[in-house]
Amino acid sequence: MKIKVYLRDWYFNAGIIGFLYVLSEGDINIERIKESFKDNLEIYDNFLLFDSNILTGFFDKYIKISFNELFNIDIYKERIQLLLKKIDDKNEKISKNLILETNLGGKIVNSFIKEIYGKSFDEIFKENDVVESIKSLNNTINKFNSTIELYNFLKEKNSSFIEYFLKNEISTKICSYEKINEYIINICNYNESKQVQRNLKCFICSNYKKKYEFNNSITQIVGFNQDNSNWIWGYNSSKVMICPVCALFYSCALHGMVYIKRKIDNNFKTFYYALNRNINLSMLYNSFSIFRSKIKKNVSEKDENQNKPFYSIMQEITLEVVNKSSEATIENINFIEISENDFGGKSTKNYNVYAYNITKEIANFIKSIDKDKIMPKGFYSIGVNFIDIREEILKKTLENRLNFSDLTRYFEYFIESLEPKNKIIVHYSLYKVLRYILLYIYSITKGGNMELEKIVNKGYQNGLMLGKKINQENKIKGVVYQMLNDLKIYDRNAFIDKYLRLCMAYESEIKLGSNNELSNMDNFLSFGYAFINGMLSNIHVSEIKKDEGEKNA
Repeated sequence: MKIKVYLRDWYFNAGIIGFLYVLSEGDINIERIKESFKDNLEIYDNFLLFDSNILTGFFDKYIKISFNELFNIDIYKERIQLLLKKIDDKNEKISKNLILETNLGGKIVNSFIKEIYGKSFDEIFKENDVVESIKSLNNTINKFNSTIELYNFLKEKNSSFIEYFLKNEISTKICSYEKINEYIINICNYNESKQVQRNLKCFICSNYKKKYEFNNSITQIVGFNQDNSNWIWGYNSSKVMICPVCALFYSCALHGMVYIKRKIDNNFKTFYYALNRNINLSMLYNSFSIFRSKIKKNVSEKDENQNKPFYSIMQEITLEVVNKSSEATIENINFIEISENDFGGKSTKNYNVYAYNITKEIANFIKSIDKDKIMPKGFYSIGVNFIDIREEILKKTLENRLNFSDLTRYFEYFIESLEPKNKIIVHYSLYKVLRYILLYIYSITKGGNMELEKIVNKGYQNGLMLGKKINQENKIKGVVYQMLNDLKIYDRNAFIDKYLRLCMAYESEIKLGSNNELSNMDNFLSFGYAFINGMLSNIHVSEIKKDEGEKNA
């Protein structure tokens, strides 16, 4: 039987991604997947077409990849080693509180330990030599180099722990994964020749006969909660029934999302992250691969992850996935964060949606820059508030809100930080901030400007030379502050008056005007900010404010 599945809502799309991920046993390369299943699977821009015979063995793949993704043997190794460190070598009486302190309590841990060691922690603590038993347990668990080795071991001994673990992690939180095999059997036995009446068709795809209620059994994230169905006006369960095909794909959504455990108030909470874009299926799969690797990398870098908000990671991923696109198109990029709702229980979820509307101009700009070289890095702090300048500028880039007023603000922060007894600390290259924001403005509003580099370099060098001739830090600060105010209110005449007086007073060559700065406001502002930047470069700046190998102001 040939089955056609279209892209739909964000959760169903996650199901398509998850289906391909499970089918290929975790392959992140869409081209390899196409090649591996070329006789039975076709991937088009907005739909999949596949033969039902590729579903043979799919349920076993689902179980294997679910266990490998959700169970982390390294965490258990770390916890047991931490337990050993806490144990007194004198072998005095050991309290069971140590188990709780090292997160080794609970039914799942006990079941796992008993499965690989033959004894649970409860049984170990009844023995005479507890320390020796825990050391022996540590040796046993360290024989497994990976979760997949553990899976093969449990599979060979026909262990029930795999099913027990997945019921706790998937069935109670996401969907009744055990029904996947039933969905597959129904799909493979589907009678194509029998015409389905309109009122009996699946309300999602409208292609196949409906069979299952669209409830928490299918998905706890977007399905209806049967217990709360009376809250929905006019709710009729028969009207929201779906076919086995859609049920299968919703069940696969777990593997089209990134899921991690984050420590919230000393408790580990599961978070799920989904990516959705209005692009073709192959690009969506590639984007998910980037998304997945970026999130996983951030989680592995534990120190960084403690302070870095996830919306910042979303912005970085947006930058990367847009840059990987073959062409610039208008599109929406959505990130969905799902977490368990403490108030409603495990079967209810909280949502946070981070959305970016990427215009062709922004996409072109992102693709044209080398973000590692051009995008500013560093921070500034005002009192207790710490702001990562790269995150702030990237957010404004994606939201199309970066302009000359931002330049003024960063210049003002820099100047104020030079004063004694101030609450502002800056650690960023003003020159890099200047170049990036001007490049953005010219690219977005004018489609680029061949003269921009000339104007910036000319203005910077002009200011640098004049500052050297003035050679008085306080005087430079005073002049710069006044000229910055002129730029802030777009007062070209006032700025030019001060500029000409300076040039004449210090016998400096007049550079303003040779690149249409007198007739073009953007060119004028670009020269003005670059000129001030050059002037500021003559002021002594402490080493913490310097970016090695580049202009320090």
